[in-house]
Order: sequence, then C-alpha cells, then structure tokens
Amino acid sequence: MVKYNVDRYIAAIVILSIALFLLISSFRNNLNFNDLDSIWEDVTTTVTIVTLICTLFVLWGWRCKIFKGWLVPFPCLSGKWRGVIKSTYNHGHASILVDVVIKHHFFNIQIKIKTNESSSISTCGSFDIDEDRGLNQLIYTYQNNPKATVRDCSGIHYGTTRLEICDDAKTLEGEYWTSRKTTGDIQLTKIN
Repeated sequence: MVKYNVDRYIAAIVILSIALFLLISSFRNNLNFNDLDSIWEDVTTTVTIVTLICTLFVLWGWRCKIFKGWLVPFPCLSGKWRGVIKSTYNHGHASILVDVVIKHHFFNIQIKIKTNESSSISTCGSFDIDEDRGLNQLIYTYQNNPKATVRDCSGIHYGTTRLEICDDAKTLEGEYWTSRKTTGDIQLTKIN
C-alpha cells in the first residue's frame, strides 16, 4: 500500500492553522487574547480558511510538483495513454493495441482500457509505493467486457494489473492476470 504522509499532512495543517490564526489575530489587533468573542471569531475564520485550503489541495493542489515526494507520494497519472498488450489468451502471444484513459484524483484512480474487441474499467485501484523496498507501482482490478460479436469465444472476465511507474511517470510497464486463467504483459506511454 502507498504510505500516505499522514504525519506530514497533520503537521502542515497544524502549522498552517497556527500561522493563519496569528496572522488573522494580528491583522485584527487581537494578539492580547483578552476578548473571548474576538478569539472565537479568529478561530472560526482560521478554520474556514484552512478548510478551504485543504479542499483546494485535495481537488487540485496535490498535482503541483512542489508537493511531490515529501507530501504526495504518487505522481498524477491522469491523461490519455497508448500501448500494447501481449496476452497468453488462446495460447497466443499476439500484440494488442490499447487506448487508455486514466482519471486520477487524490483519493481514487480510475483506468479505462479500450481495444478493437473489448473495453475494461477498473473496479478499484491503489498504489504500492515504498522507497525502502524500491516499489513504485499502480495496482488495480478490472472488469473486461468483450463486444457482443466476440463474446462466444471471449467472455466477460475480471483481472488484476500491476504496473511499474517509471521515474518520469510517462511510461507504465507490467503484467496482468485474469479470472479466465490468462496472463500478459502491458506497456503504456502517456500521449498527453
């Protein structure tokens, strides 16, 4: 599992809250802390601003490079990808061209894959990022839905994919295995 930097998140929120509270109190000339109503007003203003900042971080800010590594342990993989699958299905090793769309948010990731014969959508996904073990992986499970015209020889099935994230986060390479007892290699390159 990805090691979220929870202690760093908490520290950042606490430091931000204290700094904002002191800034707001200073701006309102309330640094003597004698009036409880003024203190309460400064606290509620601080909480509102910190909540807004945290919401903006979760929606958008986590993608900024300034947070990469020390606060956000995974790269943003959103975008369109193109690649090749080499499958053992039907004892073949044919190369299958794939188009992939990844929608990555701070708390979840969705992967859609399309080939000439089928489409897949992830049902859950997570990162396995651990510098101590040298891991930088995206792992997800999916449901594959073949087109009706090929479903007699290729039924709906489920699978799991493990992709190694390259240093620049522009290529993903790995393998997959399915409920129909097939495996394969997958290689993807980001195109936008």
